[in-house]
Amino acid sequence: MHFRQFQDEVVLFNSLSGATHLLSPEALVVLEQLDAGPLSESALTTALRDRFEVDDATLSDDVANLLGQLASLDLIEQCPL
Repeated sequence: MHFRQFQDEVVLFNSLSGATHLLSPEALVVLEQLDAGPLSESALTTALRDRFEVDDATLSDDVANLLGQLASLDLIEQCPL
């Protein structure tokens, strides 16, 4: 994974597709967590809460939406756990 972070934006180059994507820092954290292997949405939600020190009641919905977006960009492949 090749990326460069600039304050609140991350530019990521997908070497498999040749595409470059503009992502949020939250998306980068999710990708870094998933780099080690599959994780549940709740584990990813916990990782984001810890990293950004947020306690948002809608964070789990946000994670689900983020995973859908990353899958639509072919950056991840969703699988049942």
